[in-house]
Parts: sequence; structure tokens; C-alpha cells
Amino acid sequence: MKVLITSGIFPPDIGGPARIIEQMAHDLQARGIDITVLAFGRDDNEKRNYQVIKALTKLRFLLTLFNLAKQVDIIYTFDLYTAGFLSWLIGKVFFNKKLVVRFAGDSAWEIAANAGLTSDDILSFQNGSYGLKIFFLKKLRTKILCGADKVVVVSNFIKNLAMQIGVDKEKIQVIYNAIDFLSTSTGNVAKIRQKFGLTDINKLIVTAGRLAPWKGFDGLINVLADTRQEFPSLKLLIIGDGPDKRRLETLRDKHNLGHAVVFVGRVPLDKIFEYYQAADVFVLNSQYEGLSHVLLEVLQFGKPIVASNCGGNPEVIENKKNGLLVEYNNREQIKAAIRNILSESYWQSNDFQDACTQSLKKFVWRDVIEKTANVLKEINQHG
Repeated sequence: MKVLITSGIFPPDIGGPARIIEQMAHDLQARGIDITVLAFGRDDNEKRNYQVIKALTKLRFLLTLFNLAKQVDIIYTFDLYTAGFLSWLIGKVFFNKKLVVRFAGDSAWEIAANAGLTSDDILSFQNGSYGLKIFFLKKLRTKILCGADKVVVVSNFIKNLAMQIGVDKEKIQVIYNAIDFLSTSTGNVAKIRQKFGLTDINKLIVTAGRLAPWKGFDGLINVLADTRQEFPSLKLLIIGDGPDKRRLETLRDKHNLGHAVVFVGRVPLDKIFEYYQAADVFVLNSQYEGLSHVLLEVLQFGKPIVASNCGGNPEVIENKKNGLLVEYNNREQIKAAIRNILSESYWQSNDFQDACTQSLKKFVWRDVIEKTANVLKEINQHG
């Protein structure tokens, strides 16, 4: 069986999806499935047990895809727009190849939210009207998803979203994310805390993600302004970059929190775990998550988590067991949750650590590969 994986990103690009594609291709190849990866970017000259082809332009990607599609049995795309559209058009429509689509999030909603075209949640967004560009993106996304032979989703929340978009329930396969293939050795926590002037009496909130409006960093800065009255030594580290940075910096300065809110920027994978380990509490105040890699990463270190009760988050965080769930951007609930974690002994107990360990048992990379291989084999054999 020959499988072509297509994607808009691939290492050395950073982020969870890029790392997952690289490892998945390696492990599927090791199982006897002939894998080729086609992605945008420059060749990195890394030696792998499968072929990687990079394209710098859309035209080059299209021409390469046209040649490769003739040679494979299945195309598995990790993208719903450029790479995904071309995979559907060339692979499915032109060559009638089997097509699998991985659906982890709705880029149409993200684009609309980032542009200020909607404040609707992702489910309400599906029935709304937001101009011609968003209409086209939604239609294109629906065409690709409904035209696929199989849609792999990363959570039950995304499964329900796919069904609302119009995908046949029988075409959908839930395969949770997993990150236990990553190396997570203990970092130099003391050095990280020292770097930001933190002593034993200081408390540290860490958050991470793309700096976009729907990620809720503004709400967290507002919460810190209130919470520091009770915890005057509390600091907030924001890991990531994005279009909302200037607005967030302005909000920080408005609250006179220049010394308490630190924008760390992008952090390499081998360093980001040190920040997680240095945290007293990790907060993910996002309006939407398919299934957060970050939550899985933080849970590995047994760190207390406050997460919005949105998207796939409740499938990772069990309230009052391995973290606390709050309403998105609910200032009072987030303050109360942070106060609880900083004050209650449960979050340093063996029961809490056991809860973190147990919760990760349904997010295992071995299962991801096993289920993915089964999906590919089933489609190849039966269509």
C-alpha cells in the first residue's frame, strides 16, 4: 500500500501538527506502509526512512502532486485549504484516488475571528453569514470533507462539528492526539525562574498559544490585574507570537503590569517544557480547541491546569481531578480557579499526580498509529 501524506507544514516548522506528521510517517513506514510526504517549504536534508518532497510555490506543489498521485493508493491530507484542496482536486476528482482528511480545527472560523468578522462561537458560526470570502472558505471546506472517503477527527467535539458541517457519521473516525513520543526530560526549572526574577515566594502562571483574539490572553491579563491584589508577587508568562501581540502589550501597559506580564515569544520544543515545569499553574483560556497538544504536554509534568470548558478541553481535563474547567473569559471563574490552585494542598498531592497520569492513558501514540494504520488498510481494501 502506497500512501501520500500532504500538508502545508512539516519540520523544521514548529508546532504540534508538524511534529505529529513527521513521527506518524516514520512509524507507518516502519509498519510496512510505503509513505511519501509532500509539504510546503525548503528541503532540510534530514535522513528519514520515508521520502519527503518540499515545494516552495503552489504551482510546484500542484505539479509534484499530479505526478505523485498517479503512483499511490491513498492520499492522506492534514490540511483543508491549499494542500487539502489540491489533494481533493487532483487525487480524488482527477485520479479517483482514496482520500483521507484529518480534521483538527475549522480554519474558516479562525480566519473570521482573527479578522474581527465574527464573535460567534464555532458552532454558531456554521449557520451564520460573514461575507463572500468566509462563505467561499466554508463551502470549500465542506466540499473537501464531504468528498473524502474518511475523515479523521481529533476529538468527539470535532466529530460533532464535522457532522454539523454535513459529513456522514459513518465516514468519521475519532483518533485522539498523543505526544508521548516526544522527549520530556526534566529541564532546568531553577534557571528559568531565576531568569525572570522569581524566588520561592513568587507564583508563576504560564500560558501558551498563537496570539490571536480567540485565545483569550486579554482576559487572562485582566484576571492578573485583579489577582495580584491578593498575590502581589504573581507573574504571567505568555509563550507564543501572533497578530494580537501589540494589542495585548497595550492592555498590559494599561494595567501597569509591565513587570508582571512577560511575552516570551516562540520557544523551541526542547526548551518549552522547562517553562511548563517552572509554572505553578498553567491556564488555557481559549474560546475553542480541537484537542490541545499543550494540555497533554503540561499534564505530563503533573502541573495544575485551568482550562476553558470549550471544544475538546473537557475530553482532556476532568474538573477537580486533573485540573479545573471554567467558562471562556469568565473573569470571576478564572480568578477563583487560580486562587484555588495556589491555595489548596490537593494540587501538590499524590492523588492529583495520579489523576494526571491516569488521564493520559487515553492519549497514547501507540494507539494513534494502530488506529491510523487500520483506517488506511480498511480504505485500501474496501473503499
